[in-house]
Amino acid sequence: MTPADDKPAAGVELDPGAVELGPARVAELDGAGMGAAIAGLGRQFVEGYDAARRALGGDAAAGAPAWPARPDGVAVCGMGGSAIGGELVLATAGELAVPASVVRGYDLPAWVRPTTLVVAVSYSGETEETLACVEASLSRGCRPVCVASGGRLAAIAAAEGLAAVSVPAGLQPRAALGVLATPVAAALAHAGLCADLTADMGEAGAALDRLSSDLAPEVPEEVNGAKALARRLAGRLVLACGAGVTAPVGRRWKTQVNENAKAPAFWAELPELDHNEIEGWSSLPELAAGTQAVLLEDPEWPAKLARRAHLTAAELAAHGAGVERLTARGSAPLARAVSLIGLGDWVSYYLALLYGVDPTPVAAIESFKRRLAAGE
Repeated sequence: MTPADDKPAAGVELDPGAVELGPARVAELDGAGMGAAIAGLGRQFVEGYDAARRALGGDAAAGAPAWPARPDGVAVCGMGGSAIGGELVLATAGELAVPASVVRGYDLPAWVRPTTLVVAVSYSGETEETLACVEASLSRGCRPVCVASGGRLAAIAAAEGLAAVSVPAGLQPRAALGVLATPVAAALAHAGLCADLTADMGEAGAALDRLSSDLAPEVPEEVNGAKALARRLAGRLVLACGAGVTAPVGRRWKTQVNENAKAPAFWAELPELDHNEIEGWSSLPELAAGTQAVLLEDPEWPAKLARRAHLTAAELAAHGAGVERLTARGSAPLARAVSLIGLGDWVSYYLALLYGVDPTPVAAIESFKRRLAAGE
């Protein structure tokens, strides 16, 4: 062991329990304003949906580029923070009469054809996997809807005369969830695949605004649930579990801990995890003891799923894992989902402050992209 081996990694606090999570800590670490971006998420859902409807001809605007009048399938193409919005919308917009999936990768499913509604989402407009899907969809005769702040995706949309939604630049993709999700919802509504979601967006925006008021750095930890939960999660492996409308919430919790707190985290989905995940905690008690499972529960789950969640929590606890059970709030499915997304965003933010890291930069991701582009 070298002398440096017994030192903490750069930026990681020796004793997160001693760290105060107030405005002074924010000023010390959050120079790029991730906390402000989280606080503005509610406005994104309201304003983003209205802007997307206008861009796609939702107000009967003349001359808007068209896509299939009666789509027989939906493929939302995106990666990372540009993909989670599609999953959120597909999970909460109600039952669609056609197959729908989120494509995370270079290749379109074989079933995508000219009558498929393809929505390509890339915040930067430069995501190579999404661009590959766009080119493939064009070769199949599709007219993809393009969502980007610029880049090659916006250029392709302009050159091909495609329907496009321009989103505000200058954010991290994960901090642009509202403006990336709402064009997907607007496209579904415009194609007649779901009802208009204006009211749902309003409820979701209001729920996020209330959370940001209740969980802001100025709010003391004694009455700030996100700070208290982050304190309990600090130094532990996070496993986020969801189902139905909270399935994409579980993925969002995982990726927010990854990117904001720069920490490993994982997610699983009920009922699938009961067929494999619970067995995996039985032989490594030390690992289980360092894990905190977060069950993201929906009060509208059917009784059989709610019972699974209860038994799953007990099983994980019996193997030594810590368990947090969180319940969504709200009327519409979207509002219930974002009530837990907003909480998770703030928890990941406070974890970053506990670990002594700036929540905004993603140096490892950017370094990997550069190496990939260089052909290493």
